Amino acid sequence: MECLSTLFRLGRRVRRWVGAWILLALVLATGGAPAWAQLLPLPAAVVLGDVSRSVSLADRSQFLVDATGHLTVGDVEARQAQLPFAVRSQGHTLLLTDGDALWIRFVARVNGREDRWLLQVDLPGVDEATLYYRDTAGALITQRGGDSLPQSAWAERGRMPFFALSPETGREVTYLLRIQHQRVPFSGGLFLVTQAAASEQEQRALFLLGAYFGLAGLAVFIALANALVYRDRGFGSYSVYVLTMVLGQAGLTGIGGMLFWPEMPALNNPATFFLPVLAGALGVWFVRIVAEPRQHSLVLDRLAVAAIVALIALAGFDAVRPSALGFELSMHLLSLSMVLVLVLLGASVARGDRHSRWIAAGFSLVVLGGVFPVARNFGLIESGFLSEYGLMLGSALEMPLLFYGLNRRLNVQTETRARARALAVTDPLTGLTSQRRLLTQLQTLLNRASAARPFALMVVELANHGALARELGREGGDRALVLAASRLRRVVRDADVVARVGAQHFAVLMPSPCSLDEANAMATHVVAQGLRESEVLSPGTSLRFHVTLGLLPMADLDAVAALDLLLAELKHITAGSRKTIRVVRR
Repeated sequence: MECLSTLFRLGRRVRRWVGAWILLALVLATGGAPAWAQLLPLPAAVVLGDVSRSVSLADRSQFLVDATGHLTVGDVEARQAQLPFAVRSQGHTLLLTDGDALWIRFVARVNGREDRWLLQVDLPGVDEATLYYRDTAGALITQRGGDSLPQSAWAERGRMPFFALSPETGREVTYLLRIQHQRVPFSGGLFLVTQAAASEQEQRALFLLGAYFGLAGLAVFIALANALVYRDRGFGSYSVYVLTMVLGQAGLTGIGGMLFWPEMPALNNPATFFLPVLAGALGVWFVRIVAEPRQHSLVLDRLAVAAIVALIALAGFDAVRPSALGFELSMHLLSLSMVLVLVLLGASVARGDRHSRWIAAGFSLVVLGGVFPVARNFGLIESGFLSEYGLMLGSALEMPLLFYGLNRRLNVQTETRARARALAVTDPLTGLTSQRRLLTQLQTLLNRASAARPFALMVVELANHGALARELGREGGDRALVLAASRLRRVVRDADVVARVGAQHFAVLMPSPCSLDEANAMATHVVAQGLRESEVLSPGTSLRFHVTLGLLPMADLDAVAALDLLLAELKHITAGSRKTIRVVRR
C-alpha cells in the first residue's frame, strides 16, 4: 500500500510540474497563443430577468485547470486572453488532484431588482469554492464556501455553496469561481437561481432529508430496544449499521456540516469518506450475523470476515493518510463487498431461511441506489438527483425491509425456543407432562410432605399396547397411546398431573392430601375408562390398564426411587388377571 501511494504521489507531482511549465509558457507568450490551446474570448453574458428563476451555466461558462494551484485571481484577470479556457459542457466531470485548482468564468447581467440572484454550486461536499467579481468602483468582491471552512465563514450558510451575484442591475459582470476538490472528481452543476427559488429548493430537500433521518432515528431506537429486550444480536448489529450509514449520509448530503458540526470542518471529510466505508463493513457484519454462513459454507464465512477487516483497515488508513488511491481502493472493495453480501443472503435463501429474502431485497435496493454516487465519484456521471440522493432513497427503502426480515427471524427463533422448552416438559406424542417434569414436581412435594398429610402417586400401564400395535400397525399403536392419555385426563381432577413415563406407561400425581381409599377409587375409575369402546379401536377392543399406586412419602424414597418402585410392581400383575390394581406399601 505504501509503495502504491508513493507511486501515485510521484505521478501527481510530475503532472503538476508539466502543467506548470505549460501554463508558464502560455502566460509568457507574446506572439499569440498556439493553435492547440483553443483560446476563447469571454463567454456571452447570461441575462437574468423575471422570466426564469433558474439558469444552468452548462455551455455558458468556461473552465481552466491550474495544475500548479498558484494562479491568483489577479493572474487570471490579467491574462484571461492568454489562458486556455474551454467551454464547460453539461455533465462535465474533472478529477482535481492535490494542489490542482479549477477556475470557471462566466458573465452575467441582472435586469430588475425583484429578487437576489445567487450562484449555486450543486454539489455538497465541495472542499472549497471562492467567487470573485469587481464592483463598479473596481473593488474585488470575494465570497467563500466549502467543507474545509466553518459555516460562519461561508458567504451563504447551507448544505452546499451559494454566492450572491452583484446587486447592480443592467451591467455585465465577469465572475471567476475557483474550486478545490480533492480525491473525487468535481461533477457539480452550476446554476444561477433567485433566492426565492433556492429557498423553495432547499425546503423540499430538507423535508426529504428530515423524513429520512426521522425514519432512520426511529428504526435505530426500535432496533436497540428489541436488541436489549430479546438479547438479539441481529437487531443490535442492525442498529449500529443503520446509525453509521445515517451519519455517513449526513456528511454526503451536507446536513452534518450545516446542522450537526457547523464550526468543525475537520469532521466533514471523515463523514464523507470514512463513515460510508465503515457502514459497508458493518453491513457485511450484520449480514454475517443474520445469514449465518458458518452453517453451510466456511469459505463464505471467512470471505465475510476478510471483507470486514479489509474495509475497516482501508477506511482507517484513508482517514489517517487521505489519498485518491486509498479512496479508490476503498470504493472498489466496497463494491465487491456488496456483491459478497448478496451472495451470502442468496445462500441463506437457498437454504430455506425465508427472512433472508426480505433482507436480500433491502440490500439490493441499497446496492442499486449506491451505484449512482459511486459512478459520480469515479467521474462516470455528473452530479444530479440520483447521484446525491440515490443511496439515501435506497437505504430509506431498505430499513423497513430489513426490519421486517429481522422480525420474522426473531419470530422463528422465539417459536423454536418455545418448542424446545415445551419438548423439555411435554411428551410430543400425547401432550402429557414429560417424565423429567413429573420427577421435578414429585421431588418438590416430597420435600414438603409429612406422614400426617400423605399424597398419592399412581402408575398406569397400557398392558395390551403390544397387541394393539400388532393388530392396528405402528400408527394404530400411537393412536391407542393418545386415546389412553385422553382417558386419563378425563378421569383425574384439575389439580392432578398426568405424565408419560415410558413407552406404554403413564403416571398420575395426586398432590392434594388423600387417603388410600380415595386413591384406590381413582384407580378403579381409570381401569373402567380404559374398558370403554372407542371409534379409534376395532369393535370389541378396549384399553386394558394395569395400575399400581402408593401413598407418599415413604421412608428413604426420593422421586426417582418412588417412581421406579411403582413401575417395578407392575410386573406382579399378570396378563389376564382380574386384579388389575396393586397397592404398594413399605
